[in-house]
Amino acid sequence: MVKIIWLENIKIAFQSILSNKMRSLLTMLGIIIGISSVISIVSIGDSMKGVMDDIYKDFGKNRAILYVGNIEDFRSTDFFYNDDLELLKERFSEKLAYMCPSEALRSDVTVGRNTIKLSMEFIDSGYDKVQQIKMLYGRMINNKDIERKSKVVVLEQNAALKLFGKDNVVGKTIRVKIDNNIEDLLIVGVYKIEISPFLALMQGQSAYENSFIPYTMPTSSNYAYYALDIFIDEKYSISFTGDEIINYIARMKNRMLENYLFYTVEEEQTQVESVVTGLSVAVAAIAAISLLVGGIGIMNIMLVSVTERTREIGIKKSLGARTKDVLFQFLIESATLSAIGGLVGTMTGIGFVMIGGSFISIPVVVNPASIILAVAFAMVIGIFFGYYPAKKAANSDPIEALRYE
Repeated sequence: MVKIIWLENIKIAFQSILSNKMRSLLTMLGIIIGISSVISIVSIGDSMKGVMDDIYKDFGKNRAILYVGNIEDFRSTDFFYNDDLELLKERFSEKLAYMCPSEALRSDVTVGRNTIKLSMEFIDSGYDKVQQIKMLYGRMINNKDIERKSKVVVLEQNAALKLFGKDNVVGKTIRVKIDNNIEDLLIVGVYKIEISPFLALMQGQSAYENSFIPYTMPTSSNYAYYALDIFIDEKYSISFTGDEIINYIARMKNRMLENYLFYTVEEEQTQVESVVTGLSVAVAAIAAISLLVGGIGIMNIMLVSVTERTREIGIKKSLGARTKDVLFQFLIESATLSAIGGLVGTMTGIGFVMIGGSFISIPVVVNPASIILAVAFAMVIGIFFGYYPAKKAANSDPIEALRYE
């Protein structure tokens, strides 16, 4: 019996909405705009988190930079040397997946009539094991190159194409300038870095093409490095291992712990995601104000509806309808009106995000929980702002209502 009454009330609610289509649409507009704005902003925030996660995966989540901090009585031994690298690799052999000086050289390179600006990044053997590098031709820098300080280079595909007009250039040489000396480097490989489309879009067009060289080749054994590029084995904690490395370096250099800094990609990702989350919440909260405007619109239209249907209310009450029956009827009507607005707003918001995502080529994330929450919140808004008109209708005097014209 209760179920039949509820279904009947819902049917009456839909009939009332359909009988005044334009008025109902204008009433729902505030809810539609509010919900679509909130859904769009939350989805954009979730999508950006997914994009950031992909970006930091490309960089390496287990990656960190160890560098020299601020030291008042600075001395040359505070820097990192090749001997220091060997000691660190030996001491933390199980926990280090990769370690190399974080440094690069730049030089103009000309082949025939083609000239490019080339960035030559220092790497150690095994770099392709910790980064998503696809070898197209030839090989990567290996242990022998490091030991022999081989004058070799691995070119990125675009650099090869711009210099030679083709990408398979293994065995050819390029002439570069290193520390005012002209060196001929043998091309031993051509690679392509596989990164997310959004990261490629963010990086844009660089003035320099990329390549890799053995870190031992252009420098002497007493060359000082300011920073080290480190990858921690995934089995170990990055932060804990970082503390161990800092302690070891500080003792080795006879310095304080704060003189050396260990900054992880994971820390940077956490900071960026907290900023994105904070902005999403703040903007969503501002957008949610339009929901209150929509709620006031529902209250206004329900008051008009109560006035228009005063005689109908009087007839129902005279035929035995209880106060709570009339109350529930108008509450269901306002909740239905708001829920429909919530559904339309949800679909509109998702549509906007999908279109925007397709334009900038990022995967769109729509959280089902946010959709359910948005529609439920819209219904709550409808019930909250519809209660006063419903209460007014329910408490009306049936005799006075029947006299109303």
